Amino acid sequence: MPTLDHIDLNRGLWFDQLPPNIREDVERSSVRLKFKRGKPLFRQGDPVRGLFGFVSGEAQVSGTTIAGQDILVAMHRAGDWTGFLACLDGGSYTLTVTASQPCEVLHLPLAAVQRIFMQDVATYALLAAPEHATQRAVYSHIVEHLSFTPLQRLARRLVDLAGSPYTEGITSRTISPITQDQLALSIMSSRQWTNRLLQHLEKAGLIARGRSRIDILDLPRLTQLAIYGESGFVMREMATTSAEA
Repeated sequence: MPTLDHIDLNRGLWFDQLPPNIREDVERSSVRLKFKRGKPLFRQGDPVRGLFGFVSGEAQVSGTTIAGQDILVAMHRAGDWTGFLACLDGGSYTLTVTASQPCEVLHLPLAAVQRIFMQDVATYALLAAPEHATQRAVYSHIVEHLSFTPLQRLARRLVDLAGSPYTEGITSRTISPITQDQLALSIMSSRQWTNRLLQHLEKAGLIARGRSRIDILDLPRLTQLAIYGESGFVMREMATTSAEA
């Protein structure tokens, strides 16, 4: 019978799609670790130590610019795995992953990664698949930032941070901790303008703000705004008025 931990690991598409014998080998070869809030799993520039799979908790993924600014890139939750690029090329970790809540993770050491996934082309492709998906997402992100409005970029950023491999059916999500400065930097906007955009989303009933947190109240509608922009989006108040008319 699957344990709760096993179910949590299988929330992630990568692990869930591995052949059963490889999944078993990954679990058998991994070491279980716990991280307190604020503790980094690894830092940008650290030598590669293997893959990390989240059993519970959440972590922030951030990158540091040459000028020393920390940019929030993504969030990891139960079922997510991280560290693929460094394991593939043997280089250092390109981003910092820090527990934003107490986390329990499986650490698959580099030696085990190489033994399991570098046997042949087929197993290597399994290890490379998440990084290929990331690369495609980066290209899409570049195109979108060139064409999206500021409000659309903010909506897309919030959707990305709230997302997981199993967002189907999920209509709400809390992003915490997060600051207005982090959001402003990630959408290339000023703090003041970002605050105005957040007020607009709050008025539309899509989010609610608290201290160092944002509650996503309507993820499907926020996603609609992120994809189609303001022209394809109807404010809740306007939609209610039209229905009554």
